[in-house]
Amino acid sequence: MMLTFERYYEFTEKVSDSACKYLDEVIDKTNIRFKLDGTMVTNADMQIESHIRSEIENDFPEHSICGEEKQDIIKDSEYKWIIDPIDGTFSFASGVPLFGCLIGLLRNNKPLYGSMRLPFIKNAFISGDSSKCLLNGFPVNCNEDYDPAKSLILTTDDTRLSKSKFSKLFQHLINHGSTYRTWGDCFGYYLLCTGKADLMLDLDLKPYDILPIIPIILGAGACIQELPGEKFANILAYNPKMEKFLLK
Repeated sequence: MMLTFERYYEFTEKVSDSACKYLDEVIDKTNIRFKLDGTMVTNADMQIESHIRSEIENDFPEHSICGEEKQDIIKDSEYKWIIDPIDGTFSFASGVPLFGCLIGLLRNNKPLYGSMRLPFIKNAFISGDSSKCLLNGFPVNCNEDYDPAKSLILTTDDTRLSKSKFSKLFQHLINHGSTYRTWGDCFGYYLLCTGKADLMLDLDLKPYDILPIIPIILGAGACIQELPGEKFANILAYNPKMEKFLLK
């Protein structure tokens, strides 16, 4: 039986809220360590993912589960949950509130539904199914207009961008008047999908960084252009009204 977006929304809204409730208590006493790939992980990452996995196993025991911090659980199911307990762990560990909890659902390995909880941004909850995007239950869309002189373009890692072949794209947009900031990770997509930014570029993404966000971006009416590399590893998400300003 098809899992409806309404059921998904109800489940992830509740689970992400309960998973993130204790972050106020631990943000100033975070236990930080580094994984073999050099990325940061905290006790909060582990606890949030454990909580989400437990809730999924209780409500959807037949589904597969893949997360950033724990071993995959693969079952004979068309559905697979994908979890990033804290997208923006560096921000979280540094006391910067621009991080979120991502929970996505794939069907036959394609993004079906996605959700993002921003616990320190008014505990905002945004979710989408590629045809609509809801912020705290109300429809939102990307910017319906585009003025280069008033636009905001974003990336997560300025150093990584500057060393890539995509740096001239940002310079091209800046030359047309765009303001450039590194308000990245999932927060950048939140700004895009709520009409506060016009473009978000990310490089070297892992599946759990981006797959839960794809249905949100599309549901808000934004466009996604995959850049050369692995599937969804390098993407450009943007306000469709700025298409003619992008380098081909």
